[in-house]
Amino acid sequence: MSAQWRTSLSAPGRAMGRFVGAWGVLTLCPFLPALVSPLPRSPYFPLCVEVLVLVTAVVYAGRTRWERAARVGAGLGIAVLLLYEAYDATVYTAFRRSGILYEDVQFVDNLSYFVLNLWSWRSGGIALLALVAVLGLGVLVAWSLRTVARTGRYGGCRGLLLAAHLVAWPLVGAVGPALELGPVNLTYQSSNDRTRVRTTVTRAAANVQASLRLQDMLDSLQTAPVDSTYATYNTLSLDRRPPIYLILIESYGSALNTHSQLRAPYRNLIRRTDSVFAADGWHRATARADIPVRGGRSWLSIASLLTGVRVQRQLLYNQFQDNALRAGAEIPHLIRFLNRQEYRTLALQPFTFERPGLPVRNLYDFDQTIYRKDLNYRGPSYGLADAPDQYSLHYTHENYLAPSENPFFLFFETVDSHSLWNYGLPPYLGDWRRFNEQTTAQRSPHPDTASFPPVFLPDSVTTPVIYDQPTPQRYLRHVAHEWRVLREYLTEKAPPGSLVLLLGDHQPPLIETTDRTVPLHVLSTDATLVNRVRQHGFTDGLPPTDESPTLRQEGLYSFLVRLLAAHDRGEAAADTTARPPLRPEGVSPSLLVR
Repeated sequence: MSAQWRTSLSAPGRAMGRFVGAWGVLTLCPFLPALVSPLPRSPYFPLCVEVLVLVTAVVYAGRTRWERAARVGAGLGIAVLLLYEAYDATVYTAFRRSGILYEDVQFVDNLSYFVLNLWSWRSGGIALLALVAVLGLGVLVAWSLRTVARTGRYGGCRGLLLAAHLVAWPLVGAVGPALELGPVNLTYQSSNDRTRVRTTVTRAAANVQASLRLQDMLDSLQTAPVDSTYATYNTLSLDRRPPIYLILIESYGSALNTHSQLRAPYRNLIRRTDSVFAADGWHRATARADIPVRGGRSWLSIASLLTGVRVQRQLLYNQFQDNALRAGAEIPHLIRFLNRQEYRTLALQPFTFERPGLPVRNLYDFDQTIYRKDLNYRGPSYGLADAPDQYSLHYTHENYLAPSENPFFLFFETVDSHSLWNYGLPPYLGDWRRFNEQTTAQRSPHPDTASFPPVFLPDSVTTPVIYDQPTPQRYLRHVAHEWRVLREYLTEKAPPGSLVLLLGDHQPPLIETTDRTVPLHVLSTDATLVNRVRQHGFTDGLPPTDESPTLRQEGLYSFLVRLLAAHDRGEAAADTTARPPLRPEGVSPSLLVR
């Protein structure tokens, strides 16, 4: 036997220790993203079969002419595994789903702008430290590969590898599937089967399959039949047209009512808020809305709400956008319906502004759009939109709503409760105009039970400096501030008989959630409007309960049209025969691309 192939039947203790240590470092590398993010770990952790294969290749190529090539290949393989896991962890953290590469490449530009919005000297320092850590990890991986190559010539080390293979493959191939180890993966579930993916390679394969299914679905829409239900709404003519507010509260999700650290203070907040509205003569009803996205991508949530189609994929949204902007396009949606009813339709989106590659478009044909540049805001920056929501809402009321007596529809996408909740809280001023008199931001990190208007949170939550609090508490305080802004505005300035629909755009990012639902509240000083809503099962008041029904977000378009039609005719709540058709699950996406 050649000397280069001769191995010892055992291994010195020091060599065995170095082999196990180096192997352990390589095995842990792909798990690093899951260890520092909400991404579910493999049920086989700390075993990584992909690294096991790579280490075996390096060991058996040792002391041959293939040794260097095997080490380089294994290093690249581990880098690919780590990059894929980092990508999957990023997607899961942001959207609470696994990666779909065909979809996710669409978000590269959005991610770039998001990073720029968050950029600061502090974030730059963190990025530099991360780069140093990556370089250090690369050096550690290279050392580990050299170590397993040198110590792997011992029979004891190879025997340990053989034992690992004898355990790993039955576990992965038989035991894991038989015991249904690991969580169900809803992203890759294409049928009623409970899909589980347990290794990096199987997740990558499922990613490819999901991407291909998405491509096939989008292609099929070009020939799928188009549901004409919404076109029939054009025959309606409303004489009674109450002012309508459609308010989308950023990141206002059902996690508030289920998370162990949020549930009690949120329920107290919403009960006391409900009491304020009741005392002011407002009627209230509550349900839940099932949103197609989680943790982000508000524009998909908005599209689902306004078009009555479940827009769950960015690629579908892109096709809809291209189609809607074509000359002569007449895609039916809520804003077009309201325009036909001679509502003044306005969109208040304070965070919207033009950026290179991301032009601002009035996709839904609002009569009036109010974006960042339209707010005449000269004060200090209070977060992503610069202007705080109190200023934006009151400025819009004074300059766009109050001067006209015609019925209006205001769509307001709030900003103050936008993640990452690390800007601090803007103050609530007695006169919103004073924001433009400020030269530096005057944040209010300590509103307590004596502050006015009250935030309805206990001092135990509001006393600590918000920057020092964990993410759930920071999130709760921003939501409470948002409710204070909306509560004070609606009770002071909303016209009598206004109809208010208030819901979240999605569940919050960075907080573990179990579903995609958000609270949906309907308020009005006109009891008949809210009574009709209660006929659909909405529970009384603002606090969500176990009895509060869940409505799909895409069904709210037809729900609102039917509500307005019934209110216009003054028909009995139980009489649904003459109402326009209801589509509780929306219609086919083919409506948006044909």
